Parts: sequence; C-alpha cells; structure tokens
Amino acid sequence: MRLSKAEAMQRWKTLPEDAPLNPDPIAYKTTGSTYGADGIRVEGTPEFVDAVLGRLKDLIAGENDTTRLGINYQSVEPREGKTQNFIGNVVCYVKTYERGAQAQVMNAFISAVKNRTEQETRSWIC
Repeated sequence: MRLSKAEAMQRWKTLPEDAPLNPDPIAYKTTGSTYGADGIRVEGTPEFVDAVLGRLKDLIAGENDTTRLGINYQSVEPREGKTQNFIGNVVCYVKTYERGAQAQVMNAFISAVKNRTEQETRSWIC
C-alpha cells in the first residue's frame, strides 16, 4: 500500500487518539533484518525526540516478564558521503522482542516472590 500525501494526512486525521499500542513482539532468536516489524524510529533534535517519546509511554509496558524492549538512543554521527547538517541530533529506535522460555519462567518466579514479599511486608505494617 502506498498513500499519497493527501491520503496519508486524511488517514492520520481520522485515527483514534486512544488506540492501544500493542506491538507484535519479534520472535525469540530471530536473525537477520527486522525491517517492517512493529517498531518506531524517531530522529531529530534531542528535544523533539524526547517529546515524541513522552507521548509514547505506553510502549514502556513492553519491558515485562515475557517481552523486552530493544531501544537504541544515540547521537547522529558524521558518515562519509552524507550530509553533515544534523550532527548533534539524535536517533532513537524502539522494538519489542519476545523473551526466551527460560527467561520467561525465571521472571515469573522472581515476580511471584517479589509480590509475595511485598504482601507480607504490608501485612506486618498493618
């Protein structure tokens, strides 16, 4: 699918503002390119990138017992043959990855112990 600018703008204007951000995680041990997988790339001044990320905080929920966030936040560096106009700006990539079975089991165990300890602590305080 390729939309014209007018079509893309119309689509954007009609999108609901409260649609849940539920990216499909990239399968555990996927190799090769993940181009086209659910993810974001934001680039520009640090202030712009941070403002966009601030509006995407729902994605932080991807860091949990069964999935993890892959996040790369770095400065734009000079590259041979590329424009030098944006040196000092930043680029941020975010994608969600499935955790391996062992990590999922271990994280579930740790969460259960942590929750139990917190409940016991609350009962002592009361």
